Amino acid sequence: MKPGKKSKGLRIQTGELKGRLIPSPVSPEGKSNFTPAIIKKSLFDIIESLQLQGRLNLEDSAFVDLFAGSGQMGIESLSRGFARAVFLELAWDRFESLKGVLDKLGKPHLVLRKDAFRFYSGFDIPEKTKVYFMDPPYSFWEKKTEKLKKIVEEIIKNEPGVAAIIVQSPLPLDWEGFTPRSFGRNTLNVRVLV
Repeated sequence: MKPGKKSKGLRIQTGELKGRLIPSPVSPEGKSNFTPAIIKKSLFDIIESLQLQGRLNLEDSAFVDLFAGSGQMGIESLSRGFARAVFLELAWDRFESLKGVLDKLGKPHLVLRKDAFRFYSGFDIPEKTKVYFMDPPYSFWEKKTEKLKKIVEEIIKNEPGVAAIIVQSPLPLDWEGFTPRSFGRNTLNVRVLV
């Protein structure tokens, strides 16, 4: 890379894949929206705390990212020791890009070109426990808050082995059982079920 030029992508922060570059897919509107580093660190600190308490074993857990985008959160989870990552991405270009990146990493994964509003559970995931992460585009929160809440409620009610559900949103959510942790314009809403 030439001096002064920035790489077009995100780097894995920690773990076995630390320093690896994830290409930055651009949305159809020409915008890229990535989970800020402080949010990513906080999310994995929560997961590490569950590990240290003996409530979560990463070697037998899957990380399920319902709005995968670049795949940065699921790839970070693989780097940190999750047995598998499951990615849902509806946009064809992002789905293809993500498949290519993951195939090169050689880590257990499942990439589905699915709409998270219709296909949010029931995947063939052999791992004993699952951590669900949901970071829909922030524009969805204006008109689809109830639909997003329904997804979460259905996962809790019907999906076996859910250890935690973590929802990133622009504002704290007052959903039952969730604890919000705000960082500027971003909030992690966490519900631990183990």
